[in-house]
Amino acid sequence: MVKDLMRFANLFDLTGHVAIVTGAAGGNGAGIANALYYAGAVVVAADLVFRPVEIKENDHLSSEVDRMIMDVTDERSIKAVYKKVKEKYGKLDILVNNAGIIYKDPVDQLKMERFKQVTEVNLHGVVNCTSCAVPYMKEAGWGRIVNISSSQAFLASEAYSAYAASKAAVSHLTRVWGNELAEDNILVNALCPCYVKTPMMENSIKNKAAELHTDAAGGRKYFTDLIPTHRLLEIEEIGNWAVLLCGELGAAMTGSNVSITCGQVTL
Repeated sequence: MVKDLMRFANLFDLTGHVAIVTGAAGGNGAGIANALYYAGAVVVAADLVFRPVEIKENDHLSSEVDRMIMDVTDERSIKAVYKKVKEKYGKLDILVNNAGIIYKDPVDQLKMERFKQVTEVNLHGVVNCTSCAVPYMKEAGWGRIVNISSSQAFLASEAYSAYAASKAAVSHLTRVWGNELAEDNILVNALCPCYVKTPMMENSIKNKAAELHTDAAGGRKYFTDLIPTHRLLEIEEIGNWAVLLCGELGAAMTGSNVSITCGQVTL
């Protein structure tokens, strides 16, 4: 029996904070936005489009989370949304850089336009959103930035050139910014998950199944066999870790890359 439940609940309490989560119409972003909202924060889900997420019910974005259209590759779009958030809620002091895309091909078959698109969203998008958010956090005297990196930032998986390079850059920027912004009470950390049950992952499973001439179960087994615990992460787990980094429990962490990979990567 927990003897002082409220003491531990307070470690995760985000009441009074205002968060923006990019790429939050579904998948990891929706899970993170929901978790921050349940922890007490005012949450704005930012994405290019919002449509029903055709996956399991608990992956849907909560109706209590605000929604705003934003393009992470367009500085004008970012600044317009941030301004609106400040006017509507009074501040902006949590940013989760979740928006990302994936493209895989062997190096001698790379399509450079698609490579550049991955870099533009996964890397430049993180830089754009962070650069525009920091002044608001300095004004508030408090800030938390959570970058969603990946286990692929630390692996050498075949055909992951574009994705791995973009995520490795995000992981190192996390170290740089963590050091750079510490004196401003802005903490910057990255979550580095392995495979998560998202629509993007389901598509990868489908493609792998076709490549291996097997069914969906065979495609899923291919990926789970790469994980020591032989399972995929749940979307909710990513959200829980984001809450931890933004709350009091994460106050001693900055510039860190947190491996939530079920043993796939040890940092």
